[in-house]
Amino acid sequence: MNMAGSLYERLVMGEQAMLMDEDESIRNHLERMLGTRQGALLTLPDDYGLPDLNDLNMSRSELQFHCCQAIETCIDKYEPRLTKVKVTQERIEEGSFDMVFSIDALKVDSKGQLSNWNNKVFVDGKGLKMKRT
Repeated sequence: MNMAGSLYERLVMGEQAMLMDEDESIRNHLERMLGTRQGALLTLPDDYGLPDLNDLNMSRSELQFHCCQAIETCIDKYEPRLTKVKVTQERIEEGSFDMVFSIDALKVDSKGQLSNWNNKVFVDGKGLKMKRT
């Protein structure tokens, strides 16, 4: 059986992580990483996670562009199972405070095979959630 769960998941979840789908493992890691503010965890590098965007004085389109860049940079650096990452902003209703980002990448599986990997990141007032597209 292929151990798809990350080392963290295997330590925390035990045998259950061995049954985890590799895509689910990647989504779990991205949810944890993208839900973390840079510098918030003393045991991880200062650039792990996303910068605090609350203090930035910019338009919505500038904020969305900055978010896309920050997500791409973070994934490129800290998720080795994804390569050629491209993050784009999805259209949302005017006046909504929610944001949706599409992540398109190539996944490198445990056997070194490449496959398309497409997921969305939903950000609302309650937090961040990853979903397969």
